[in-house]
Amino acid sequence: MKRLLFPMLAALLAACSTPLPPPPPAPAPAPQAAALEPAPPPVLTLTRPVAAESPMAAFERMRAARAADSVYFDLDRFAIKSDQSTAVSEHAKLALAFSNDVTLQGNCDERGSREYNLALGQRRADAVKQSMVLLGVPQDRIETISFGKEKPRAQCHEENCWAQNRRADFVDEWK
Repeated sequence: MKRLLFPMLAALLAACSTPLPPPPPAPAPAPQAAALEPAPPPVLTLTRPVAAESPMAAFERMRAARAADSVYFDLDRFAIKSDQSTAVSEHAKLALAFSNDVTLQGNCDERGSREYNLALGQRRADAVKQSMVLLGVPQDRIETISFGKEKPRAQCHEENCWAQNRRADFVDEWK
């Protein structure tokens, strides 16, 4: 039993011993040549100041991005469809950001009488105006006009052309 106890005690003590810490690293030699030479002067780079975009240029850039936006309507209808609300909200944002005036031009296809199409074009422009007013654009900054069938976008006489002509156009003006 003593023979067993002594080797187990030795093994236990050997396992619990801690290793010696590694020696500290040697300090790096100081460069003597660099200490004698003066530091180079800082390099100055001349940059051209960035010109800020003028408010009118920003307005023109945003207006150009939305120039092709129109609100399209179904035949003989003046209710704004849900897929057309993006154009209205984007032009409302533009009007609110730059306090510009907006003219809404109501248009119709060639079917129907001149008087009927003028009245329908006016109702279409007024519907877009009411949506923009609900989005926060002051009512007195929005004008509406109807061109009826007098200003077609497409000249052919079939349904796909007529669908392009049933619209309300935005004319944003710098104020």
